Amino acid sequence: MPYLGYILRKIAQNPLHAAGSGWKNLAEYFLDRRIGVSTFRRDFRIMQSTGGDSKPCQPAPYSVMAAMADHMRASGCARKVFVDVGCGAGRPLAYFSSLGFERMVGIEINPAAAELARENLRRIKKSWDKSGGIEVLTTDILASGVDFTGAILYLANPFGRTTMRAFAERLKAQLLAHPEQEILVYYVLPLHVQALLEVFPKAERQSFEGADPWQFLRLSAAAATG
Repeated sequence: MPYLGYILRKIAQNPLHAAGSGWKNLAEYFLDRRIGVSTFRRDFRIMQSTGGDSKPCQPAPYSVMAAMADHMRASGCARKVFVDVGCGAGRPLAYFSSLGFERMVGIEINPAAAELARENLRRIKKSWDKSGGIEVLTTDILASGVDFTGAILYLANPFGRTTMRAFAERLKAQLLAHPEQEILVYYVLPLHVQALLEVFPKAERQSFEGADPWQFLRLSAAAATG
């Protein structure tokens, strides 16, 4: 995997500045190897989305996803459907496949990133992947036909406020059509969480601080505006 050479070169060029992040990235690299994937690439071209505010691929550290996995286990939430909105190279799909979701879906607007995600997901070690199946859709999130009710959504700052607000309205419409369901959201770098809360002002919310902060939100028809 070429990223190992990149990490070592960065450490050699400026040991004091790069050592901390370099060793952290080495840990990420070895967990990639343990799972069987290569998820560091983030130089994909930003694609124009319907909302005009797509963000570049930003794979969250495995330490953040480990904390989320612990939260999922502790909350006792059903592990039926997991959706990664803006899945990039597929790191979250690969990592959370160990939790045994019945179905996992990645949504990625960039065709090159989506294809790399598919390649990674084909390489997950059988000893790691406990899921019932994983697929990656190449589409704009606002144009996808995915029903998110009853799902766990993962977002790592995939788009800006305009798209987040439109996406929240779509989630609201789906929940109003299925008021017995809810949607659980795990949001890394929650820069536009306020757009979600404008549509779901009564949503249950928990915040977790750190170098890569994240939030958990429980969305329902009752939590939405009238």
